[in-house]
Amino acid sequence: RAAAAAAGGQPLLRMERAATIFFGVPTMGAHVNGFVQDEETGRPKGVWIGKRSMSKATYPGLLDQMVAGGQPAGLSFTENMRKECAEEASLPPSVVASAVPTGLVSYCYGTRKGLSTKALVTFDLRMPPDLVPFNADGEVDEFVLMSVEEAVNSIRTCLPLWKPNAALVMIDFALRHGFITCDLPEYEELARGLRASGFLGDAEFGGRFRL
Repeated sequence: RAAAAAAGGQPLLRMERAATIFFGVPTMGAHVNGFVQDEETGRPKGVWIGKRSMSKATYPGLLDQMVAGGQPAGLSFTENMRKECAEEASLPPSVVASAVPTGLVSYCYGTRKGLSTKALVTFDLRMPPDLVPFNADGEVDEFVLMSVEEAVNSIRTCLPLWKPNAALVMIDFALRHGFITCDLPEYEELARGLRASGFLGDAEFGGRFRL
């Protein structure tokens, strides 16, 4: 993890990612929503969800995006996304080339170790219907193809099954593609909360936002 004076500037220092929380240093990552498109409607009909390896030091066994990883020093977001797609899902470069950057999800919460401030660059990747992701680095136990409605309902009813930031990215995907509509009373608060600078811990997230 490199800390710079400004985006694109020369690094002022490099710090092990695991240590950043003790100093309140913001970290970044890249998350990829792998989806299968409905050929009739043109909308996503399914999303590939990864179940994190039980050997992971953080959030073992929880649901995550098809591809997700922290942002290291020395790589651009796109370069990191491509690297993670190869390592976590064994995706060929020809498929990864169609990934589209879709924005940023940011959040901040307090832990026993310190302040965790993170921003996630998100990508949408249309997957060929016959392509099944396969993990190559041992960090994912299995991949499951869920309908978008099923994934959103899982967050609504079984939030503890999800890695917290993966739930945020999934909600962002559902908002952008119209699976969570503007008629929801909490729509504006929910949309704003995905790019909030205030605290957004697990309990608060589960208590404030009802899909």
